[in-house]
Amino acid sequence: MGRKFISQKKQTKEELFDSLVKNAIDFLDSSLDDLEKRPKNSIVDFYTSIELFLKARLMDEHWTLILSKPETANIDSFRVGDFHSVFLEDAIKRLKSIVSEHLDQTTIDNFKALGEHRNQIVHFAHSDYADLSATKAGVVVEQWASWHHLHTLLTEKWKDVFKLYQEEFKRIHRRMMGQKDFILARYKELKPKIEIEEKSGKKVIDCQHCGMLAAVVKEEHKWGSDYSCIVCGVSDTAVVSTRESIECPNCHKDFEFFNKNLDACPHCEIAITTEKLIDLCEAKYTEGDDWWEEGQPHIAGCHRCQYERPSVFFIDGLWSCVSCFDRGWQAISCPHCDEFVTGDMETIKYFACYKCEDEARERFKADGF
Repeated sequence: MGRKFISQKKQTKEELFDSLVKNAIDFLDSSLDDLEKRPKNSIVDFYTSIELFLKARLMDEHWTLILSKPETANIDSFRVGDFHSVFLEDAIKRLKSIVSEHLDQTTIDNFKALGEHRNQIVHFAHSDYADLSATKAGVVVEQWASWHHLHTLLTEKWKDVFKLYQEEFKRIHRRMMGQKDFILARYKELKPKIEIEEKSGKKVIDCQHCGMLAAVVKEEHKWGSDYSCIVCGVSDTAVVSTRESIECPNCHKDFEFFNKNLDACPHCEIAITTEKLIDLCEAKYTEGDDWWEEGQPHIAGCHRCQYERPSVFFIDGLWSCVSCFDRGWQAISCPHCDEFVTGDMETIKYFACYKCEDEARERFKADGF
């Protein structure tokens, strides 16, 4: 073993968990502190905090799970911090396969995208981050998106694990949302440019990331509009919503349900959970699209959020997930595992669907690919 340059006191597993969480919180604060003058550093610190929180969740299950090689576990070395820990990819896999904590695909995609930005900043020159004001705007909205996913994990899904730190999470949340003033100022500064785009005949809609009326539509589809935002620089697709309604099981009044912010009936305020919403839609939407055959499954598993139950119904002409509220994907019975799922049809046909992709990768490895 090589020479050690840092000597740490031996800590209990509980003390190490507390240190890990507080370190993650420190990186969140540092990320917000750096937004003004060092926005690129802000991305690096924010991503580091995400990795630390995932490691803390693994550690709460068992301390060996955060080691890069659990088979080399040594409790004495662990207690003095002498170990190599997992990175994001393996942390996500272990959460799923060992802890049975399934992160939805949008959360995974968001964290991985932030990691790619982090790697570009640390190891190369990041071409997207040249102008400082544009950099800060882009970083702010990336943080908002990542914080949305992280905040949901810490204060809802994993609330019991991190119950001692909820006040700190509230404080960070207030700081995060306080960046709205900067986005508003940037919107006012760029408004003349936005108006020029509108006068030239281009459609401008609300950006789903920064919330400003600054997203210039590039192309429209049946399922939504591809756009690029002038304020924050993010490109995305604004999914077409639906005005469909269902009957509340409590007050029996109809309400529009396709809304990710809906958590209760607007009339009687009874809680409407994802499970309840699936139950209600299952009773109302009993058929699929034109390709669907009578007697075959008509509710698909969602490849985006990978909710435990099939959550995608054919609503208002589009396959629509009532868990993550994404729309417009095709649904098909996977030729490899026979599960009825959404996703990219070519990937499913020639490789696997999201439910059997792990097995497919293992087969390819075994065959030498």
